[in-house]
Amino acid sequence: MNDIVNYAKTAAASAWMRFFAARGEFSELKEKTAILQLSSLSKAACQEMIARIDAAAEDRAHSRVWRDDVASDTRILGFERDIPDFLSELEIERCILAIDAYTGRKTKSWFLMANRVVPKDRNLGSGGGLHRDSPFSHQVKCIWYLSDVTTENGPFQYIPDTHFNLFKTRADYPLGKSRFNSAAHDLVEVTAEAGSLLICDTKCIHGGKPIQTGARYAVTLYTLPTVEGARSIFKGSGLDPDLAVR
Repeated sequence: MNDIVNYAKTAAASAWMRFFAARGEFSELKEKTAILQLSSLSKAACQEMIARIDAAAEDRAHSRVWRDDVASDTRILGFERDIPDFLSELEIERCILAIDAYTGRKTKSWFLMANRVVPKDRNLGSGGGLHRDSPFSHQVKCIWYLSDVTTENGPFQYIPDTHFNLFKTRADYPLGKSRFNSAAHDLVEVTAEAGSLLICDTKCIHGGKPIQTGARYAVTLYTLPTVEGARSIFKGSGLDPDLAVR
């Protein structure tokens, strides 16, 4: 029965994208899975945001900080509150309009997540391993690299076409499953200079490569189709969901 339900949900999501979505500025995600835009942020903005991430990460009293079990991945949720002077440079409104045109759904809530990833034994990389953000609905994340990212610095990596060709790849990646221990296909690593913007349909299988050296800094835009969406993310991270209310 679960297989039938998963098949039906996947087919419905594909039909929605075909008839009502996959439009606008980010429409090429349908074919490319991910897009990289260079020099989206100034170097000065990147350096200042890194300084603010470090300050929040080291402040044990900061109320919106989450850390993974090995202290490799530190995240600041609701980071827009920490960088109000940089929101115009990030062009949040433009990104949200483009995301809505691509998903065919209107954003009802959003927030920024900043993260710093550093080398630690047994680190799984940003995101805790290979996963889909949703096994059914298409989602888009905008990720600004604040530091130069090479293959050793924990780059974002993904498997192309695993956001649309789910029926073709279901033998390796079962429908309805969100997390995967290994990849049956080659991963694409997104290495880029500080200031680059990565845009990805995170229905694809993706994750941060385990970091080997240095530190990787990034800011990610999360958009949710419900007013309560941001609250649910905070609650799932173990933080007070009321902190999501701006």
